[in-house]
Amino acid sequence: MIMETTHRPHTNTLVRWLLLSLLAIATTITVSLGISSKAHAAPYDLNNMRWGLLPAGGLDKSGFPIFSNFDTAAISSTDWSPDPDGDQSFTSKDATLQKPYIVGTDTPKTVIGNYDKDGNPIGGDTKHQSDAKIGDTIQQQDGSTMTVTGFRIGANATEMGSVTGYGGWYDNLRAESEFFDFQVQEVDRNGQVVPNNKLTVFKKGNFQWSTILGVDKITDRKNNLVKVTITPLNSSLFANPQTLYFSLTGIQAPVVEPKAKESNIGYALYDTGGKIGGFTSKDVATSTEKMPILLETPNDGNLYLEDLSNPGATWKADNPKLTLVKDPNPDQLGYRVSGLKSLAPGTIVKFTDTKIDGTTEDVYFKFGNPTTPGGGTTSGNTANGGNSTGSATPPASIPTTTGDSSVVNQQGTTTTGTSQGSTPATSTSNAPIAVPKDVAVKSQVVYGLKKLGLYKNPTFTSSKRIAWYPKQKRINRPMFVVTGYARSANGTLRYKVRDVNHGAKTAGKIGYITTNKKYVVPVYYASLPKNNKITVIAKKGVNAYKAKSLTGKLKHYKTGTRLTIKKLVKHNLTTRYQLTNGSFVTANKKLIIAGNY
Repeated sequence: MIMETTHRPHTNTLVRWLLLSLLAIATTITVSLGISSKAHAAPYDLNNMRWGLLPAGGLDKSGFPIFSNFDTAAISSTDWSPDPDGDQSFTSKDATLQKPYIVGTDTPKTVIGNYDKDGNPIGGDTKHQSDAKIGDTIQQQDGSTMTVTGFRIGANATEMGSVTGYGGWYDNLRAESEFFDFQVQEVDRNGQVVPNNKLTVFKKGNFQWSTILGVDKITDRKNNLVKVTITPLNSSLFANPQTLYFSLTGIQAPVVEPKAKESNIGYALYDTGGKIGGFTSKDVATSTEKMPILLETPNDGNLYLEDLSNPGATWKADNPKLTLVKDPNPDQLGYRVSGLKSLAPGTIVKFTDTKIDGTTEDVYFKFGNPTTPGGGTTSGNTANGGNSTGSATPPASIPTTTGDSSVVNQQGTTTTGTSQGSTPATSTSNAPIAVPKDVAVKSQVVYGLKKLGLYKNPTFTSSKRIAWYPKQKRINRPMFVVTGYARSANGTLRYKVRDVNHGAKTAGKIGYITTNKKYVVPVYYASLPKNNKITVIAKKGVNAYKAKSLTGKLKHYKTGTRLTIKKLVKHNLTTRYQLTNGSFVTANKKLIIAGNY
């Protein structure tokens, strides 16, 4: 299945060139006027990149690769084997000539997802995270099958986002080829090239993809390897070409999981309306008295602190001039720090986070000259004595350059300052988002109650609208899977979602929708009805099953059937109703309704 964003017209090259030219001119003018510009960061070392593989088969009728699409209506993270953003992603150290990464199998199997094309659960030996290898058969979500013969090499979205603003696999199926050149060869165990014209990097017109096809066609599957060379296209962004070696046989060496961050503390500024902007965990885990986090003092003198893994944590500061109180907004779980304007420039403050279990964690900040919330333009680091040369007032946020957060594994948004009178721009980052307890959790399904829009950005404008979803009857309401969270320019929380309306033109689209419970709610019931009665409303009826996983079909109930239930049970991120006879039925609001209907 190919997303429409992968078919890029050749005019994009000219547009991209013009944009880069304008950016270069703007940068030159900025420097010439003496306005500060951050020094270029060192190129990202590609040795640190984590990779994943998306199983691929042959070509479709349009000449594009067919990718795994086994679990939902659109390609998702569950299709990857492994997921580049998951714990089993690998680096070049896990794919060497001596110890290649295993991508094949000697015992082919069929990989099946959890749901059929109508969104109904599938019983039997199903998987929610693919483990497909070369030679396996994937039963696609639409019922078709695909034999795995190759793979797309995908980069970790967090690592890429820290350098390029890259949005990940869901934005563009050839996204990595925007930044790297890919070459593939068959080699023997000594690294000597073995000619093989069936092993190729897929190209369409002038556009290369990061998809390797014909892996199943290597001449000696037991002894030879697939060698993929990845070369950065922009040396100012990335350094050190990568060579990855893959084998069809052998025992996979355990992948070393990335080291978990040691801190889940985030901090943010307030905008002029008192709302919290984008969060960041930048430098929190490494802050010390000698290496504090450098932060300009906002004009309102306030800072927001939160331990996102300990909502009951309390905070204190070692400076008596500061006041710390629980933030008055019920949607926020952290503390408001006030009185920062009373500090002399260069003051270092230790904030102590006392967690629920009684343990503590210290975070150090060094505050500089006052500036408008969210920052303006400055000449030099004001925390080290630079002078402010501007005071544009975008919504409060703390821009991150690392994109690194262990709090919420998602694509959030960070607002960046603009000239006076302009609209704040939003840019993608991995800033952690503070999420109230009453919103749908990540990977949960929600549906629309009223007319609502799907937007490209969390700041909703008509020009950024992807689609309108009109108000529908209950059984036809649009459904979305929550993949993350973001905040708009004024701090309003949004869901980042994937459209899972099977058969609709919008199926698979990614965007942002409101979290307002008057418009969207979870599609599964979370409580028992008052009279313990439900009514089947699905046109095709519903089945009752022996297990809460909805396996072991026992009986079919037609539309209009009224059932008596005894309890609600949870299954992963869904719920089921257990009937008085002990069997289980779905608690999906599109299929059943509470009460006698």
